Amino acid sequence: MQRAMNKKEESILLFQHSQKEIAEWKQEKDLFYCPACKERVIIRSGERVAAHFAHLPHTECLLSGGGEGPYHEKGKQQLFNWLNRFNMQVELEVYFPEICQRADIFLNVGGKKIAVEFQCSKISQEVILSRMQGYKSLGIESIWILGAKYLKQKGAYTFRTNQFLDTFIRFSPQKKYPQLFFYDPFISEIAVLHHLYPLQTSKLFAKQLVYPLHKLHFKHLFQKAKMPGSFAAVWAKELYRQRTKVEGFYGETFKLRRWLYEKGYIFQHLPSICFLPLPYQASTAVPYYKWQTELYVCCIADLKAGDRIDIAVLKNVLYSFYSKENSDFSDALGVYLSQLQQSGYIEIQSSTILRTNQEIIYYSSQEQAFLGDQSFFKQFFTEKKAKYEHDYHLFRYTK
Repeated sequence: MQRAMNKKEESILLFQHSQKEIAEWKQEKDLFYCPACKERVIIRSGERVAAHFAHLPHTECLLSGGGEGPYHEKGKQQLFNWLNRFNMQVELEVYFPEICQRADIFLNVGGKKIAVEFQCSKISQEVILSRMQGYKSLGIESIWILGAKYLKQKGAYTFRTNQFLDTFIRFSPQKKYPQLFFYDPFISEIAVLHHLYPLQTSKLFAKQLVYPLHKLHFKHLFQKAKMPGSFAAVWAKELYRQRTKVEGFYGETFKLRRWLYEKGYIFQHLPSICFLPLPYQASTAVPYYKWQTELYVCCIADLKAGDRIDIAVLKNVLYSFYSKENSDFSDALGVYLSQLQQSGYIEIQSSTILRTNQEIIYYSSQEQAFLGDQSFFKQFFTEKKAKYEHDYHLFRYTK
């Protein structure tokens, strides 16, 4: 940790002092104390270890542990210095005894409290959610900036993802417009992923913007980005690959194709509404198109214009396929139904949906499906682009 109290009860931030001062403190064995447990701490530093305060052996303080790596330490300091440029209260390593948590950086922006975490190590979903909830219980919003090593680009708009990243998408405090933030302290750049749509359990569709730290204002970090006009074509191309992919005799997609065949459907001919891009996954183990397809076959396909169905019935159908312990369709289903309503296929009326007379096309061939996807998603993303469109005058560049 970087913060400790000296014998005069002054708060000392180690990185703000010269190597000479730090060496003198170590040599003279000056006394420093942990701001949380008040126990003595010592300075540790070396060629491979960033200078930090460390507890003595056998301490029971929750903040004790090994020294932070140079990557995390450097990034945290750079982010702290960057945030200090703006008109707000900024503190490094603030401990909250009520929840036994220490924020990397704590902000007070006009009375709004924000904890900034620079997360470089992979931690479990349970730990992430516990920390988010801890901050929330104190009225503090949390912003998580991830180490750049977790940003793995596969294509122009495709990125690798996993449960670790998915947690920050699904449970983002910025619920209406989730984003992923990454920072590389070695080149001082923040990368932000906008318009997040899981393609597969390990693949994410998104727009990336990269900001040199010295050119970025904090408030601009959360602005919505323009949606690229090429999104629709790229998404339709991804769906073509998904529809025509040759599957082995195992896996979830094979099981889905076999189930569809038994129900009288062909995977390659499914309507475009079975592949709607959503910002939320019900579970990292469930591909988005799988549960959308199951919902279509079991509930939507047989609805005629004017028919109604309770939303609770839709949820129960989904939970008949997946356990509530491992999946949560609350957000995913709500957004999906909103997209169907936006496209004119249903009307949401309180706790039910009303089927309109707009036709849902079940395609007769792969070629028709490909052309249908192109037309459908061109309209779909055009409507989304219009929703997000606005002018920007912030210097930025896209990688």
